[in-house]
Amino acid sequence: MRDVLMILCLTGALTACATPQHGPPQPLSPAAERGLQFVSRSCAGCHAVGGAGHSANAVAPPFASVRMRHTSIGLERSLAQISREGHGEMPPIYMTVAEMQDIVAYIESLEPVAAGPDLGSDVQTAGL
Repeated sequence: MRDVLMILCLTGALTACATPQHGPPQPLSPAAERGLQFVSRSCAGCHAVGGAGHSANAVAPPFASVRMRHTSIGLERSLAQISREGHGEMPPIYMTVAEMQDIVAYIESLEPVAAGPDLGSDVQTAGL
């Protein structure tokens, strides 16, 4: 019994060492904070703009999954198109170049989450 207990303790200790420790979330940069403020006002009605959760509109991808699908340059291009023309169900949303850069900084601050069936990957996405 003592050997079993020792093995369980060692296994737990090794698992704790091998598991990445994320710790408390890092504070946002000023640009990312401005981006969060913008998307909270302009995008949160349809998109899940935080690091987790489901979008209010089933075809609007959560921003954490957007993080996986775009490079920063690709994201800036998508935002420029959305600003000019909208996208799918999404109407045009005017953004300055500085606001687009702030939004990119915010989205890049999110932990990437792969899109799955519950994140709208099997439906036509409305933007980003």
